[in-house]
Amino acid sequence: MDGTRTIAASLASGLLLAAAVALSFATHARNEVWSDQLAMWSDVVEKSPMKARAHLNYAIVLARQGQLDRALEENMKAAALSPGLAKAHFNIGAIYHLRGWADEAVEKYRLALSLDPQIAQARNNLGYAYYTQGLLDEAMEEYRLALEIKPANTSSHINIGKIHADRGELEEALAAYRKALFYEPGNVMAGLGSGAALLALERHGEAESALRETVRGNPGSAEAHYALGDALMKSGKTDEARAEFLTALRLDPAHEKAREYLSGADSAR
Repeated sequence: MDGTRTIAASLASGLLLAAAVALSFATHARNEVWSDQLAMWSDVVEKSPMKARAHLNYAIVLARQGQLDRALEENMKAAALSPGLAKAHFNIGAIYHLRGWADEAVEKYRLALSLDPQIAQARNNLGYAYYTQGLLDEAMEEYRLALEIKPANTSSHINIGKIHADRGELEEALAAYRKALFYEPGNVMAGLGSGAALLALERHGEAESALRETVRGNPGSAEAHYALGDALMKSGKTDEARAEFLTALRLDPAHEKAREYLSGADSAR
């Protein structure tokens, strides 16, 4: 199977997690801090059950802890108490999106944006929902609107790159992935996208360099090692490719494509 298509497929499967799970919380906070806040906001909503923002903040902390059912419940309470609270509707949409309820998610994203058109992540998530429905023009428009609000939105640049790649607009795809890397050096999805675009353009040396950089920034990514192995195979560097496929399998023993390409590399020796 063509390695570029394989990388593209893995990008598509990962974009929802990269782009859609943005429940208005900072993902870099330490777990113990969020545990403390969980207790604090639980106490706040118990003492002030009619305050919408208390429920919203409690929902954010619950989501950070992976308690999405309870987070959804608290967001719904916040939205019921304050129907104009855009972030609550956005968060509900994001949880619906994670559950695979795309139509319901789209409805909530649109409502959130009608209340606050400046929520960049809602634009990005809505774009991704459109993308999964095959509405590429609509998706592209939402991604571009997201970038007007937040030019450094890495996910939107990556998602734009994916649409260009799907359309065979490889130079445009490469430019979008590189823009994402400008704002977030080492981003694995952008690095994989750049490598895939360069391979499709038959710029194998550049693809190899780009993917080596991606591996350096993400040594624990099986997909990055697999993609580098694919680029090395296309350059005739069978031994180096084999080493990358072995690393990919060590990191992810279920990586069937690495196993398949490893068999091919062994056959070519």
